[in-house]
Amino acid sequence: MQAYTVASQGVESEWAPIRIKVSAKDMDDPSRHCTAVGEVSMPDGSKVKCEGKDLLTEAKKDIVLKQLLPAAIKLHAERLSVRPVKGPIRMPYTDIGECSSFTIPSWHHTIGVSGADLILYVNALPANGTVAWASLCVTLEDGRPYAGAVNFDPQYIGATDQNVSTAAHEIGHVLGFSFNHFSRFNMLSKVSNVRGKENVWVVSSPKVKAATWQHYNCPTLEGMELEDGGGEGAKLNHWKERNARGELMSPGEPYMYYSALTLAAFEDMGVYKVNDGMADPLRWGKNYGCGLLENKCIVNGRTDYSDMYCLVVKKGQQGQLCTHDRLSLGICGLMDHLRPFPPEYQYFDYDPTSGGDSELMDYCPYVTGLEASGCINGNPDTFPGSFIGPRSRCVRGRMLEFDRQVISDVCVNTQCSEGKLRVQFLGNDTWHDCNEGTTAAPSGGKWSGGSIRCPRYADVCTDLPSFLARPTPVVAPTTGGGAKPCRHCGRGRRLNQHES
Repeated sequence: MQAYTVASQGVESEWAPIRIKVSAKDMDDPSRHCTAVGEVSMPDGSKVKCEGKDLLTEAKKDIVLKQLLPAAIKLHAERLSVRPVKGPIRMPYTDIGECSSFTIPSWHHTIGVSGADLILYVNALPANGTVAWASLCVTLEDGRPYAGAVNFDPQYIGATDQNVSTAAHEIGHVLGFSFNHFSRFNMLSKVSNVRGKENVWVVSSPKVKAATWQHYNCPTLEGMELEDGGGEGAKLNHWKERNARGELMSPGEPYMYYSALTLAAFEDMGVYKVNDGMADPLRWGKNYGCGLLENKCIVNGRTDYSDMYCLVVKKGQQGQLCTHDRLSLGICGLMDHLRPFPPEYQYFDYDPTSGGDSELMDYCPYVTGLEASGCINGNPDTFPGSFIGPRSRCVRGRMLEFDRQVISDVCVNTQCSEGKLRVQFLGNDTWHDCNEGTTAAPSGGKWSGGSIRCPRYADVCTDLPSFLARPTPVVAPTTGGGAKPCRHCGRGRRLNQHES
């Protein structure tokens, strides 16, 4: 099914921040979502099996409508401008893709919606383990999206930064971030023989190519690679996870960084003007050169990118390592698989079955953040010896011992000023100068040995991504409980795209 195009609609000549409105009639109608355990018949005749975890409480509805969506919409409105439409636009009755499964108020068809550049029809139905999904339904004549649908699975709804970024990610798809939309605007090329693969798709439009060159420090790239793994929703509709982990429009959580790469993709469509000054500083792959994208992540059991990929798995506290962005502690995802990998995914000559756990990462092993292990707002009981606070960052440890436990890497408090880094350990008021390549040792309190390796200034003294730098807005409490945060619920996410 193709996205419907609204015809004969003029636009203003001046650019203005995009206005996104939400219509959530289905969340107000008990017959359109799960309110009790059992099988529910939807108005379109479909059946939905509702379990306790699938119930949409008033609290969860408030979280979606008063916290997640407003914060996510603000992130896009701060970065994207459009030429506003003149007057109201009426939603067509037919050929509207996934939006036909959502309640569209009758006046949207007749009177039309004024003061909006994009309408989101929103519901919260169970989605078989998918945190959220989105669909583009209607475009204007110039190809700019005008209406789309977003669904949140109730079991994952919670007032967390990660859920704000998930909402922003899904809205990004409604705004046109998809293979079909890139194709419509002639933004794609196919490149052969990349890391042993026959071919891959890249976004090769001018601004994306320039942003890719600048980010990776590689002027020979044909463009920014699209994901070639995962299910139907992930494949080709996202940046390649292996190359841009953590970017807003990569397929795997966490979606942290609304970077210059995604802004460039929106600008090259020609229907958006972007605010480059609001780009988040993506750290994954920054200035790593052409080899990162052209060669395997690990060759013969060795890697040139030790802060991105990991080679050893240890148990307990000794196995907790810094994630690449230095914002959390995690564990190495290296594991033995039942069958040998294809040659392009074999990284250890002595063991063709050894690799990471994610197809999206081309099975490159990397450090995955643990639940409640963030240096900024984690649970200190989860990782002993770590300092929790807004300026806390993860650093490499050597033979550290805290409260009679041997630990590996650790979160420390940081002070950054004029290119000089100072660190503070948990339970100690002393600030230590920490120049790259030197070490600093904790003392006193529960510390009984070891040291940290001082990182590069740029590794820990960079701006936070927008989702962490600005707190999720608070909503007035209502009856009912919210869902617990889930860092890794995004695997197997679904994206239904109906675009011309």
